[in-house]
Amino acid sequence: MLANNNQNILVKMCRRSLVRNKQRFGIITAAIMLSAFMLFSVLTVGTTYFKMQHQQEMRLQGGDYDALLVNGFTEGQKEICGRDENILYAGTEAYAGYAMETDVDDTMYSGMLWCDEVQWENILAPAREWVKGEYPEKDHELMATREALQNCGKGNLGVGDRFILTYSDKKGTHTREFLISGIWEGYGTKDAFYVSESFYKQSGYQLRYNGVLNLKFRGSLIRQKTLSDLEKSLCLSNRQYFMPTVTMEKTAGVLAGMAGLVIITCISAYLLIYNILYLSVSGNIRYYGLMQTVGMTERQIYCLIQKQMLCVTIIGTGAGLLAGFAVSYLLIPAVVRALGIHKLAVEISFHPAVFLGTILFVGITVFLCSRRPAKIAASVSPVEAMRYRAGSPRRLSRRTGRLHVLWRMAGEQLQKDWKKTGIVMLSLAASLSVFLCLVTLIQSQSAKTVMSNNMDTDLILQNDTLQKENTEDWIHIMDDAFLNDLEGITGIREIRPLWSARIIVPWEPEFSDVWMREFYEVWKDYPYDTDVEAYKRNPEKFYSFLKGIDEDGLKTLNDELGGDVDKEAFMRGETCILYRGGLSLDMKRLEGKGVVYSPDGSTDTQYRLNIAGLTDDPYYGSSTGGAPIVIVSDTYLKQCAQNPYIAKIDIQYEKEYDEDTERKVKRLIDISPYARDFSWESRLEDMKELERAQGNMMEIGIGISLILAWIGLMNYINTVLGSIQNRRTSLAIMESIGMTDKQMRGMLMREGLLYAFGSVLLTATVGLGITYGCYRALNYTETAFKIPLVPVIIGVVLIVLACMLIPTAAYHRLAGGNTIAERIKEFE
Repeated sequence: MLANNNQNILVKMCRRSLVRNKQRFGIITAAIMLSAFMLFSVLTVGTTYFKMQHQQEMRLQGGDYDALLVNGFTEGQKEICGRDENILYAGTEAYAGYAMETDVDDTMYSGMLWCDEVQWENILAPAREWVKGEYPEKDHELMATREALQNCGKGNLGVGDRFILTYSDKKGTHTREFLISGIWEGYGTKDAFYVSESFYKQSGYQLRYNGVLNLKFRGSLIRQKTLSDLEKSLCLSNRQYFMPTVTMEKTAGVLAGMAGLVIITCISAYLLIYNILYLSVSGNIRYYGLMQTVGMTERQIYCLIQKQMLCVTIIGTGAGLLAGFAVSYLLIPAVVRALGIHKLAVEISFHPAVFLGTILFVGITVFLCSRRPAKIAASVSPVEAMRYRAGSPRRLSRRTGRLHVLWRMAGEQLQKDWKKTGIVMLSLAASLSVFLCLVTLIQSQSAKTVMSNNMDTDLILQNDTLQKENTEDWIHIMDDAFLNDLEGITGIREIRPLWSARIIVPWEPEFSDVWMREFYEVWKDYPYDTDVEAYKRNPEKFYSFLKGIDEDGLKTLNDELGGDVDKEAFMRGETCILYRGGLSLDMKRLEGKGVVYSPDGSTDTQYRLNIAGLTDDPYYGSSTGGAPIVIVSDTYLKQCAQNPYIAKIDIQYEKEYDEDTERKVKRLIDISPYARDFSWESRLEDMKELERAQGNMMEIGIGISLILAWIGLMNYINTVLGSIQNRRTSLAIMESIGMTDKQMRGMLMREGLLYAFGSVLLTATVGLGITYGCYRALNYTETAFKIPLVPVIIGVVLIVLACMLIPTAAYHRLAGGNTIAERIKEFE
């Protein structure tokens, strides 16, 4: 038999079928367009979201690095990092002393830091917004922020100006005139001064004891084994720590969570296209059967359907990409600005891989989705095609139930084709699950949630005069009168003072010798044996502090320690908690041991307290001579210490982030004669700084959620349109035998409710599990898992309303103004 080239005929048939069945193929094109739109928008806006998330972490860290080598490093260790092919940059930063006072402020305590060119130009540069001037090159030059200058009372100075500064370094206290060589603004350590390399070399500090190596890796995904191998190769000493950043440790989990979200999104797209194509082919089975009666082969039918799918894929993908571009780049920023969510411009990141990936995935998806429906169309015989009824499988029996007849009819309609019903419910549940996952993640990463998780108080005031070496310079800036004024401020719920008294911990072999050896090994650049005799003779030079807390403070601290501290014994002054401050000591080594101390100036009187716990909470830390800080009850401290000071005040508001109350507290500080001797830590200020660091991350996340909500809705609309289009004849017959328009609407609404119930049930079970898994993988801030009820309830309500109203609207739209007879006649 001679081969007959009928490709031109198939092309003509494809073109004519597309023109004559505009409505049918329009639905398929809309499905493909929606899928392309969904993928392009989600991937584009999602890429932007995670880019903003990286930017947030970089800003919060103050630089773009992935790991730190702290407490000093050797040249050999730096060379190992420099040779490692996985490391892009290795920047050096070191402590060079601290600024003590100017002629305006004598309680500054701002750090003085030096960093090499790699650290300044590559690691820290991404976190800077602008720089005026140059990095210091001479030992009398400083690089500062406007905030650092304001803290020392020199906020009016600029680049090229000079001022007198007293500072302390390894060699002692010095006073000299400094030149401001540069000013920068951005994120990171903004209350410190950067100094030149020559200044650092004169300070007496050494990189092997106080240097920090900041490491930036190549690529985003670094295996844990790579980090472990690097740490082993560095041969760390007991004082050194190799610390990957939280984001670096969580990178694999974050990428897995992202992949999970993309997979769920892709499944939703696949279900959408497959469902529409399946319904379309099912509706045309009789047509394909008739084509076989006039000589068309199975192969030709298969090719015809594939050509039709190719045409609608090209049209739908192009339209979807244009729609996705418009939504991602135009609509989302406009909506965000219109809602007043953020005043900054919303920047969308675009990558060519997203464009190409969208085309590739849509093409593969349509090909896979069309194979089975095309095989069904090609394999059905003409006789079977003539007897085929879409969505109407033969039922052997029918039993009446007790439910309302419309509920029974709605339920039976869903049972006629469990496969189609499952696809609809699964696609709705997929969209709702991704929406649930994203709103949960967005809520957990909001500035308020993060700050509430990291800081359990609203404002902490600190007495900076207690940091002075000379106790005669200490001032009671937070006295009874100040406390009374604080208590009179409306909006404050609780005021919790932290009392402090200087003590002397004498040398003794049971505990203090053990503690001091550990302290020197971690924090000193010379051995403990050098000072042990001086410690025995003059323990007052190695002073420390008693810190007094009330019952509420003990409860908070005890919860952090696992509840192991006996409350009654602690409040009676029999036991204490030590501030560990980064040492490696644990309770096993200190079990049964106690700390002996004397009040400052009264070495003849000694007290002994059993050690009940260890804490690393920096709230209780302060500068000491090396001896341990001892935390006791405030009542006990007042009994054994004369004239104790309030070191800090923990203030909690009636309402979180209450700007009015905080403004009143700061006004009280401003009118104090010791206003410059206060410093504070504000949850409100930190939250605003975090919001600034986040940029548009939250807005981009909201955009993704809106897109997914719209996708789920459009998915259901397309499915319902296809389903009702195939049921027009049966619905018309039901009307012809007496079913009223009200009953028709009631039945269709009940069908929608059943779809909604099934999808919500899937979301509340499987979807919630997937959400929790993605949340655990992406939650690098260790925020507790909490479902945001308001957006979830709104989403569920909208899904239910959409499922109820869309079927009735689709029915009236497809029925149009045709009579019952005309609609029944369409079957033939």
